[in-house]
Amino acid sequence: MASSLSLPQTTISDILSRLPVKSLTRFKSVSKDWAYLTSTPAFVSDHLRRSSSDPSLIVRCYNTQSGFDSVILLITDPTKNFACRHLAVPLDEPLPLFPKIVGSIGGLVCLDVSPCYASDFVLWNPGTKQFKHLPFPLIASTRSNPIWLVFVGFGFDSFNNDYKLVRIVSFKRNDGLPFVRAEVYSWKEGVWKELEDTVCFDSAIICGGQDGVVVVDGSLNWVAIGLQRYADRKVVISFDMRREVFKTIPLPALTRIGNVKVMSYMGLLAIAVYPLVFAANGNNMNRFEFSVLSDCEDGRKHWTNVVLAENFSKSLVPMGTWRDRELMIKQMGDRDNHPKLFLYDPIDERTKRLPIDCVDLYLQCYSHVESLVSVDGRN
Repeated sequence: MASSLSLPQTTISDILSRLPVKSLTRFKSVSKDWAYLTSTPAFVSDHLRRSSSDPSLIVRCYNTQSGFDSVILLITDPTKNFACRHLAVPLDEPLPLFPKIVGSIGGLVCLDVSPCYASDFVLWNPGTKQFKHLPFPLIASTRSNPIWLVFVGFGFDSFNNDYKLVRIVSFKRNDGLPFVRAEVYSWKEGVWKELEDTVCFDSAIICGGQDGVVVVDGSLNWVAIGLQRYADRKVVISFDMRREVFKTIPLPALTRIGNVKVMSYMGLLAIAVYPLVFAANGNNMNRFEFSVLSDCEDGRKHWTNVVLAENFSKSLVPMGTWRDRELMIKQMGDRDNHPKLFLYDPIDERTKRLPIDCVDLYLQCYSHVESLVSVDGRN
């Protein structure tokens, strides 16, 4: 021990920052100096930076939207030495439904543990096994003004070094049109606050399920459908986590006739367009398109097609991206074959099937990294 402690502090820090969280947690009891070192914000950031280059997959499998018969899996090294294990959600009380994953970033997983209206949340670090119940949101349903729809997203504001949870709540007005309020929870401050800027929701309303949000370059992004005179259009509603403002991003015309999933690819906002209802021999769209929003020579942003698959015999459903490069795609099954989950790399056009035995269930898939980030904002 004496010889190891005689090493320069920077050398010790560099060695320890390469170790898994499980080892670092065990080493905290070996040395008070190491326990202090591995708890500093600088070390936590260095460790997270290194671990981010080797993400795992965290997958929630469930039979129905109600959340029964659910399980959360952690898949390490999906493309080489595939390993899969169940994660136990460390809550101190029974829940009416299995938790839904809101998002995973920086080693923190945000869970929705409420029975409805996305109104009760937990921050969880599976590596350190820490968890924390967040304060209840400010916006609630009342008898006179019941909530209609709720959409949530969890991301990281790198400018302010803050993890943020955004909750978008829709109410119905007397004329049947939605009225939207939004709020954000700050990991650093530990409080909710209501947002004033919701004007973009006057012309569009978010659509999609629990996993219909993606983090891209400091923003949370949802697919939305137009209202009234914009009813035949789809857009992306984007929330800038630094400035805490919303904006809309137009989508290409093809999105009007297909399902749309917003995704991230190589640091860029991306979308996958796929059939609404699969009918290989019918008149329905029988193609899968994947496009990214990139800068062009004219200084504007344009949607550029990266992947196009046509005339396939089984529907392809996008689930997300792993390492921000490989597409996670679920190939739907039929009476004779079970669905399959695979990774597809558009750059080298390689496909890797993931040997998960529960792909006939509903899935939520997220990239996940190990970290020492605390759930209570101390880092």
